[in-house]
Amino acid sequence: MKKTYNEYLREFLEYLSVTRNYSSHTIISYKTDLIQLGEYFFRSEEKSDENKLNEVIDLEQIDLNYLKSFISELSDPALRQKKYSKKTLSRKISVLKSFFKFLSFKNYIPKNPASLLVFPKLEKRLPSFFSEKEMGKLLDEKYITELKIIDKAIIELFYSTGIRLSELINLKIGNVNFSKRTVKVFGKGSKERLVPFGKKAEAALKNYLAIREICNINALEFLFINNTGKKLYPVQVSRLVKKNLSLVSDLKKRSPHVLRHTFATHLLDKGADIRAVRDMLGHESLSTTQVYTHLTPGKLKKVYKQAHPRA
Repeated sequence: MKKTYNEYLREFLEYLSVTRNYSSHTIISYKTDLIQLGEYFFRSEEKSDENKLNEVIDLEQIDLNYLKSFISELSDPALRQKKYSKKTLSRKISVLKSFFKFLSFKNYIPKNPASLLVFPKLEKRLPSFFSEKEMGKLLDEKYITELKIIDKAIIELFYSTGIRLSELINLKIGNVNFSKRTVKVFGKGSKERLVPFGKKAEAALKNYLAIREICNINALEFLFINNTGKKLYPVQVSRLVKKNLSLVSDLKKRSPHVLRHTFATHLLDKGADIRAVRDMLGHESLSTTQVYTHLTPGKLKKVYKQAHPRA
């Protein structure tokens, strides 16, 4: 029995939420992309009903050529007001592959028409990161940089662990083990991992905890709270990081994620095992971590001088 497009979509999103344990942000992103496909289908079928996505649909009409046509329209700025980047198109193709793989698994369609979709070739961009000197100016006491206690604790923890923004704001006090100097992080898909942190991050966290209870009027378990006793919003942390990093760097990107890049780059520059860095970052694939294996010009010169017989 055929279903409406929305029924197929709801079943898929429920699978992502319950079985795959995807975050609400990821599910919203998937939903947006797939609604776009549904609207394209009914528009091309000349359906004009306002509730068109609630009409019964024959999924077998959506074959590989149909999906290529859909992606082609998204790629053509002449046909759309909004021009999508290759990275965004890659994400949309990935969503299509997942959706039709699910429909095939459920035997709603005989095969996955999206399996042969080709991802656009992306430009290889090295991740932005801060130098050791810049991080030292911001955080080392010898530079006498006056950071707010909470600012220093947050930036030290970002730099010491490489955790994501979402992971930091959801940390609870019970997730921090000072005796072992580790923090328990719940990453994408609520996957748990333990990440070590250093002595300087430990000191910054303890200084912050010494004054935290003054603001904790709502008895929250979250590690970081604002001065009104509420859980920090992502935008608050982003602004905090950007404001402080602007004091020591002219880098255009000054976000928490750049601190994650910095963490990984500095570890690998110092000879850390890439598999250990992968585990600390919470990457599923080693290839994701390999983007940080680029060498800085200074590192290249050092390797050259040490290794080349005529250096």
